[in-house]
Amino acid sequence: MDGSLHDLGAIGRKAGKVTPAMLAHIVLRTGQSEKMVEWYSTLLNAEVVFGNKRITFLTYDEEHHRIAIANMPVTGRRNKSRAGVDHIAFTYASLGDLLENWERLHRLGIDPVWCTNHGPTTSMYYEDPDGNIIELQIDNFDSYEDLEAWAVDSDFETNPIGVDFDPAQLKRRYDAGEDEGNLKIRLRIGPRSATTIPSAYTGRFVAFLAHLAQFLGRKA
Repeated sequence: MDGSLHDLGAIGRKAGKVTPAMLAHIVLRTGQSEKMVEWYSTLLNAEVVFGNKRITFLTYDEEHHRIAIANMPVTGRRNKSRAGVDHIAFTYASLGDLLENWERLHRLGIDPVWCTNHGPTTSMYYEDPDGNIIELQIDNFDSYEDLEAWAVDSDFETNPIGVDFDPAQLKRRYDAGEDEGNLKIRLRIGPRSATTIPSAYTGRFVAFLAHLAQFLGRKA
């Protein structure tokens, strides 16, 4: 490892804390290892650095592995109505990179289940073969100060979910030369209910509960 990890660790030490220098990797258990390895290799343009019948390591940068796929005797897809990890996010360097990757995946038949501008990020959510949700995103602001300034004058309190967008339309606007900063601005649409989040993201049971809670709230 290079000295950059020491620099990152120093940030926590300056605050009087010992903190991790980075998030190293995630490990997923699956009963369909080959399909999952192929999906993550495609999604992230990652390479297999080691693999056998039990586990496969993938990476897309200088780290020895960012994703590990463990082949285990499990059955069924992830139950989204149970407690656990909601999603895992990967950040791209620019809107252009995010949209180029979307177009590449679209041509391969891999499309996001939800695209939304949260305000702090422009995000595309994908569902893997086991039902796990992976977020591919960009930061909409160049600094924490810019983000904080937006938050003070935004409608985030009334709409903490986001404003959905069509990635094909956004790509056309980007290719036409529209200013990237303008493309990352979140529109004001007023209050938004959790019932508007696609059930492919939340799961059908959770979506049903959200609709039921909204109905009972109106009846009260």
